[in-house]
Amino acid sequence: MLNVSDNEILLFKHEVEEFNKIETEIKNLKLKIKPIQDKIKELTNIKKEKQSEVLAFMEKNELDICNTNTGTIELKQGAILKPIKKGDVYDRILKFFSYDFEKINGMNNEEKAKFLHNYIYIEDREKTESKTLKCK
Repeated sequence: MLNVSDNEILLFKHEVEEFNKIETEIKNLKLKIKPIQDKIKELTNIKKEKQSEVLAFMEKNELDICNTNTGTIELKQGAILKPIKKGDVYDRILKFFSYDFEKINGMNNEEKAKFLHNYIYIEDREKTESKTLKCK
């Protein structure tokens, strides 16, 4: 037998009922949201296909902006840096100490730290060019 008062048991039952009610409401809302999420996913895939077609046409015809009834679509270009992984950091540090360590001679500690940071995270980082459409 539990060593609790009747009030504590009533309070516990009330909390369990509230918890169950909230859990049920969450499940019901998730069931309502699911079809909308599926539709968004479907439309996003279609949008990607259309974006490829529109991008190809705009690039071929050297267009930067396309006017529509509701606004404009702009061609945006950018560069995405490849993420650095633990192995990449190790490889760059090893390369630094193997080949380029003498470059830091004559630098103070802050300059050395900045140089090593840039050597690891900025220099020779793989870039991929990206082109996207932006609706305005």
